Amino acid sequence: MASPPSPTSSSCSSLFSSSTSLSSSKFSHLPVMALRGKIVEKIMENRVTLIIGETGCGKSSQVPQFLLEENLSPILCTQPRRFAVVAVAKMVAKSRNCGLGGEVGYHIGHSKHLSERSKIVFKTAGVLLDEMRDKGLNALKYKVIILDEVHERSVESDLVLVCVKQFLLRSKDLRVVLMSATADITRYREYFNDLGRDERVEVLAIPSTNQKAIFQRRVSYLEPVADFLGISSELISSYCSGPSPSMADAEIKPELHKLIHDLVLHIHKNEPDIEKSILVFLPTYYALEQQWHLLKPFSSSFKVHILHRSIDTEQALAAMKIWRTHRKVILATNIAESSVTIPQVAYVVDSCRSLQVFWDHAGKKDATELVWISKSQAKQREGRTGRTCDGHVYRLVTKSFFNELEDHERPAILRLSLRQQVLQICCAESKSINDPKVLLRKALDTPEPEVVVDALDMLVHLKALVRTSPRGRYEPTFYGRLLASFSLSFDAAVVVLKFGEVGMLREGILLGLLMDTEPRPILRPFGNDHLFTEYVNHYFSGDSNNTVLNGRREVQLIGNLCAFQFWQRVFKDKHRLEHLKQLLRIDEVKETTLLLSKIEEEWCSFHNLVQSSLHHVSEIYEDILNSVHRFRPKFLAESNGLPSYYYPYEFEHTCLLLCQPFGETELLAGDDEHLEQSLETRKCFARPFVASNHFKANDVVRKLSNTVKEIRTQYAEGISSNGNTILGNDDSFDNGGAPQCVFFVKGCCNMGSECRFSHCLEAKRPACKFFFTLQGCRNGESCSFSHDLHHPITLPGTTTCLPEDGPANATSLLQLLAAAADGSFLLLDDTDLHFSANLAHFYDPLRIISTSCLTETYINDSSLAGVRIHWGLHHPYETIISKAGENPIPWNEVKLVLWFPSLDSYSENLDRQKLLVQNFFEYLAIRILGDALYEVKVVLTVNNIKFSQIEVERLARESFFFLIKSFPFDETSFGELSDKITINKPMIQSRAVSYVFDVHPPADIQFGDYAAVLHKRLHDNKP
Repeated sequence: MASPPSPTSSSCSSLFSSSTSLSSSKFSHLPVMALRGKIVEKIMENRVTLIIGETGCGKSSQVPQFLLEENLSPILCTQPRRFAVVAVAKMVAKSRNCGLGGEVGYHIGHSKHLSERSKIVFKTAGVLLDEMRDKGLNALKYKVIILDEVHERSVESDLVLVCVKQFLLRSKDLRVVLMSATADITRYREYFNDLGRDERVEVLAIPSTNQKAIFQRRVSYLEPVADFLGISSELISSYCSGPSPSMADAEIKPELHKLIHDLVLHIHKNEPDIEKSILVFLPTYYALEQQWHLLKPFSSSFKVHILHRSIDTEQALAAMKIWRTHRKVILATNIAESSVTIPQVAYVVDSCRSLQVFWDHAGKKDATELVWISKSQAKQREGRTGRTCDGHVYRLVTKSFFNELEDHERPAILRLSLRQQVLQICCAESKSINDPKVLLRKALDTPEPEVVVDALDMLVHLKALVRTSPRGRYEPTFYGRLLASFSLSFDAAVVVLKFGEVGMLREGILLGLLMDTEPRPILRPFGNDHLFTEYVNHYFSGDSNNTVLNGRREVQLIGNLCAFQFWQRVFKDKHRLEHLKQLLRIDEVKETTLLLSKIEEEWCSFHNLVQSSLHHVSEIYEDILNSVHRFRPKFLAESNGLPSYYYPYEFEHTCLLLCQPFGETELLAGDDEHLEQSLETRKCFARPFVASNHFKANDVVRKLSNTVKEIRTQYAEGISSNGNTILGNDDSFDNGGAPQCVFFVKGCCNMGSECRFSHCLEAKRPACKFFFTLQGCRNGESCSFSHDLHHPITLPGTTTCLPEDGPANATSLLQLLAAAADGSFLLLDDTDLHFSANLAHFYDPLRIISTSCLTETYINDSSLAGVRIHWGLHHPYETIISKAGENPIPWNEVKLVLWFPSLDSYSENLDRQKLLVQNFFEYLAIRILGDALYEVKVVLTVNNIKFSQIEVERLARESFFFLIKSFPFDETSFGELSDKITINKPMIQSRAVSYVFDVHPPADIQFGDYAAVLHKRLHDNKP
């Protein structure tokens, strides 16, 4: 049994016994419960166990708890999708009467809800893969690792499987459990048959028969559906577009949408229990929209919910509620296939189609196509019903057609380019998994060698990899390791660094992560693209004369970038100021986090923004920025952190809130149900929220356009390798020649001699405006337009990203000191005056002011003669605000503030270190803004790894301090820092760095005379 509870976990552990019995009784009807003892026994006896059980048998939620109750913790569980991770983690935590982040935690993307005392941790396969790449075998410090839904063959899932197998061969202590409803047992047995002598994969099948509590499930095909809907047998074949999957197009035609609609109405009419829901599987966002439009006239009967990756996870989970006044209809893509029980789903309507991503070799980009699902996927979809009530599944293909479907879907590892995965494998720390050619040959399904070679060649060409010798290994360059450190797609990571090289790092990070993020900050009303376009135009409509951006995706990206910046400038800055105003008034009741969240939710609603997306983007932004600080590329030294949303400084937005009828907003079920009691909602009509010339949007547009062109051209054949200029294949445009008429080439130009395009076969084809966009050209090599750049274009970002070079020297800091020659500089919290004495060798001691927390002490150091020392001041409150009445520091003299924090000696706890640095910037902001000391610069000198760990740039930004430059600190000349961090990861810098911050006061035109308030509170403040 578990050891006695510690004080920190008593809230959860005190309920251990009761929660266990409650859980057992509540879930006793699940088939998995009958095999509890056998499951634990087999897992303890075997290193690899395969559990096969129908969807809904309880394996995902119960097996981890079986192991926990037998003291086999900690336990790691992976799921293929973020949605499933959150749903199952919440289910398990609820069953154990524990809050998320305690005994049960999860980690998806950049969102973590776990702690050191978490005993069951759920993660996506992608998160585990990143951890194994960074930590090797140390990432698997769990007693049991459960890989759930192993039949879902994403690239990440297959790579997790092959990496775990390599570590199994090295460690006898690992125990792995594979779980699925439809996995190919023989294949997995064969895959693990080389673990060791007398070892084998133990297979446990969870029976679903002879269990009286199990709900019944029926499956019907197109023939009986057509019969009871009155469709003639002659029309049945039209719904499948062919006699067999190999000969049929998976396109969804209007006839199929009408069939689904009629079937939903038929079910509703003949099912008296209104609480029994209908789940409809469709392949694409567009298909969901089409069906949603058909159901809109029946809103009095149905509540329609959407499950799609563009919908927020929390909103998607809210779709699981049971309605008692309307029948719930859930329109979903394959996100709803796995690991989630949606209560009272009695009917599943399966279109038997799916959207599949593949690498388009001609277009040099990822592309999608509609395909028929496999029998395995159909089985998963079937399992969405019959879990909490009897179920009926309607497969909208004939039975003979279904019988010819593939048993399993084609794994993603055989369909994609593998560029990103190959790079990440090369960057892995463990030699067991860092050779892509070797590792991928050991995958469950081996990709074609040519695919791996193509990926390696492309990465070498992009200078992300270098080959040590013709037959040697591929080693990642500094640029490659930095790209791999971002949890972004390959193209998005490239965009980040291209922007960094031209001094727009922060904008590049935002654009890169927005390329990968769903949902994005601007609300996308489901089923109303026109309204969505209007919302985007409120933030970025572009210049009508600006033809730089051709792609719709680019326009939406810039719009979402401006929306995020608008939120920072208008909402976040306001509450940052409010926080500073309240900081010295502890007698005032401060806004609670809950209240602020509610205020923010309403503000986002007024401005058509998604609150959760804004927070998600903020989290990822900090992670990527901190990764850049760890590596310290050369461009970082002069990278100005002042956000582009401060241009212009006089930017102003005052909300004009007016009532708007609900009919104009197209609310979905589950979106603010309390609002349904009213007939209108409030929206801000002070539009546009961001003018086209604000936030440096046009500068960002031009750089984005050039970056996309560069990326597309580098992927195309005939790429220029000389680095700076890319040329077209013909000079006809430069010589004034007209482009070729594409209609003439096709033999259908009816303009004759009046055509303004050339009818010469040797003429240059006109440029394809889609090829050089993020969307790319869908026609590939068959496109009638040219995929070459007709004019030379200079791409300043084509130089390879390089690491910061050269030893630290005193010059950079001395130049800062010289710039403050007309005033004094202040050394804060220089406890033993170590740095004061060294700086006095370079600077007039009479202009040095130092503080120490020690009581006045005699220090025999002649260099300190003339230095003004203030003893007994505890940092940061007493040094910056006050000790007793007036602050002793002559702030009107100060031009430069220096702090060399000894964070590890202050506390080993990172959260306490963060709080110290946060308070430093907060108090300093109050002092500088309250006393109008805007010329003061702040220099914080700390190890760059520590700077990244405690997110110093974010803490500074929260108090209006922005990083304007950074440089290596010369410890030989000025003294050694006490905090030393040793890091063994290749190409990551660990060095003392001086970070220079400028305060950028918020605009008083936007927030009023806040400086007067801060000044009054600062000087009225009493100890």
